[in-house]
Amino acid sequence: MSPLEEVLAALPGALGALKTLPIRWDEERFLFWLKQDYPFVEALYHYQVGLLLEAPQPHRPPLVQALMATVEELDWLLSQGADPKEPVHPVRREYVALLQEMAGLPYPYRLVLFYFLNRLFLEAWNAHVEGEGPWQELAEHWSAPEFQAVLYDLEVMAQGQLAGLDPGLLHHYLGRILEMEEKTWSLLL
Repeated sequence: MSPLEEVLAALPGALGALKTLPIRWDEERFLFWLKQDYPFVEALYHYQVGLLLEAPQPHRPPLVQALMATVEELDWLLSQGADPKEPVHPVRREYVALLQEMAGLPYPYRLVLFYFLNRLFLEAWNAHVEGEGPWQELAEHWSAPEFQAVLYDLEVMAQGQLAGLDPGLLHHYLGRILEMEEKTWSLLL
């Protein structure tokens, strides 16, 4: 088991619970969920900019690629009808607040948590989303080889940052990310 897997294993059952939520798919519910993703992705953009500002040179190219993917996702969300002026659902506000709190952590924690943010969301996405629907274009974006390469680079970089991190602090924030992912996906129940 890799060190990153060991970190995740310290929170037994949380990922499984997230992946087995009884999601009810319908187009209207999904479009609401998607439009409410905009404030979170915008906050994620700011989080990534902060990472990039402190990144050592070898980390910059993958972080720039991840940032570009986020910019493309924001554009796509706007094309789907997201409105930055819309009221933000309390669950999304809570997740944005968590990102803002995590932005105050030292770089190694932020990078590892950024990796887990991406990984946990994509694991839940892959568990819940399949077939045709309004999510197809987004699914293709996240499964594209370029984005998968960025995720691999993030994993390698995160792996290199684990030594010396306080496991308690890391588990605390990872647990909160999992909690927020479950709340976010629960908007589709």
